[in-house]
Amino acid sequence: MQVSEVDQLSRTWSENPDLVREFIDSRPQYEQLCSEVAYILDKRLDAQEIEVSAITCRAKSLKSFTEKLTRKNYACPEDVTDIAGVRLVYLYKSDRSQIEKLIEAEFDVIEKVDKVEEQDEDRFGYGALHYLVHIGRKSSGARYDDLKNLICEIQVRTVLQDAWAIVAHHLSYKEESDIPKVLRRKLNSLSGLFETADDQFEQVRSERKKYQTSVKRKGKNESDFLSQEINLDTFKEFLKWKFPNKKIGGTVSHPGHILSRVHEFGYKRLSELNVIVDRTAKARDALAGNANHPAAGEVAASLAFLHPDYRSNFALRNNFADYEHLIAPKKGGKGD
Repeated sequence: MQVSEVDQLSRTWSENPDLVREFIDSRPQYEQLCSEVAYILDKRLDAQEIEVSAITCRAKSLKSFTEKLTRKNYACPEDVTDIAGVRLVYLYKSDRSQIEKLIEAEFDVIEKVDKVEEQDEDRFGYGALHYLVHIGRKSSGARYDDLKNLICEIQVRTVLQDAWAIVAHHLSYKEESDIPKVLRRKLNSLSGLFETADDQFEQVRSERKKYQTSVKRKGKNESDFLSQEINLDTFKEFLKWKFPNKKIGGTVSHPGHILSRVHEFGYKRLSELNVIVDRTAKARDALAGNANHPAAGEVAASLAFLHPDYRSNFALRNNFADYEHLIAPKKGGKGD
């Protein structure tokens, strides 16, 4: 701590010893509270397949508590509503309504503040959604008994809202009146650009969903399907199409990692990938025995049979040569 921080803590301790002692005693419960809230959010979001960037939590430090106590003149720690804080950073604006419903169904909401909707069009800043909550009735049991009456703050932000908040905090501008006039116009324009970027990410997501739907639709016609370029979306759909009874990938054979190898070896179209998978089918079966590898692992093994330098990545690298004679001959086109 710097000298001024020590002085402030000493002053607060001498003026409000009971408040500081009460905070120190209760802080472990607030740490547990924000951890529980973050855990519940993580589980519920995963169950509803809502993609998020991060869920973080923290209990306010003694330094932050004493600073706020000095500024706001609180009578007790419970009056400080953000001792326990959770930040949920999500990816796409269209998921917000679903996240709101989840929070309001899972927790007892004391207060909800929408800092985006409340902000004037020409005002500085790019806000977020803030909740004050209690642990909800759905969370029952001894582990929650001491937490039921404590308040946790939940901040809900997109990635860009979070980025804006971090930079704004660094600049220390809380209100538009704090900003030098020479910078105000630039910051207002910049907050608008952040909001526009959020909208553009949403549009890209929408376009990607349309593209993925078109890829699936082409699966009804083998020729149309296999004529497509190889990218992550077509590759995943190919794995489902070619290996319908296997899971797509695993920890080792992640589709994205295998796809980078596919590109590295120069394959451009799904038809080329289909050829090498068919040519190596018997060799792969003999190599694997009864093992049930994921679909991406099957493609990886096909590449290893036709590109020996790639075999060093495999536990069975010394066994590939024993089954090379089972590779079907090339019929023309790109196959090895």
